[in-house]
Amino acid sequence: MTLFDYSRRRWLFCMTHPDDEISICLWIKKLVDNGNEVFLSWTHSNAIREAEARKVSALLGVPEENLVFHSASDGVICKEFADLLPKFAEMMGKVQPDVVVCGAFEQGHVDHDTTNVLVNMTFKGDVMEVPFYHTYMTRFQEMNVFSDTSDQSILVLEKGEASLKRTIAKQYRSQNIWSVLFLFEAWQVLRGRQIQLAKREVMRVQQHKMFRIPNHPSYIVSALEKNETWQWWCDHVLPHVPG
Repeated sequence: MTLFDYSRRRWLFCMTHPDDEISICLWIKKLVDNGNEVFLSWTHSNAIREAEARKVSALLGVPEENLVFHSASDGVICKEFADLLPKFAEMMGKVQPDVVVCGAFEQGHVDHDTTNVLVNMTFKGDVMEVPFYHTYMTRFQEMNVFSDTSDQSILVLEKGEASLKRTIAKQYRSQNIWSVLFLFEAWQVLRGRQIQLAKREVMRVQQHKMFRIPNHPSYIVSALEKNETWQWWCDHVLPHVPG
């Protein structure tokens, strides 16, 4: 059964950085066009990136009053966890979403993992996660794909939808996201793979909520648990997590 389902009327997308929503932007557009209520939140923002996010939101049809910017610091969001937690709780109370979508807990970026924990600690309903990239152990990361693809749902995009997705990616001119996505696809072709980021979107219900353990198959977990970045993240976030 697909998770790309219009029956849940009120959706909150908790992204970490303005541009993360590129990975799920066509589903956002489809929800808006269907008449669902859609809200967008970004944990980090600054003036330039906020302006870009507002432009993208307008292209997707999400109204200004449904946008939330938490203005946390890029790269060290985990250090601001205690201040962000009540802000997320307040946002959940105001929006009252039926479902929340955020970046996967996948050890690709400490900011993404922190947002994922903030969502799970303040929302008690279904959390859908979207793959961004993993893991920070490797120079060339796997983008927009889960390390375990079981139980995922895939939304296949039509030609016009794929074109809009590329247009959205190009709006973030303060970042190098467009060139990164282009180079990743070229790299996949060289590896004999056909992962085309503009032609599909991926989502699953988050099951892994044991935040003291990386969210990957065991052979990746054992290496990650020894990684300095994982340990640094744990030192700052886990003191706030029950259990």
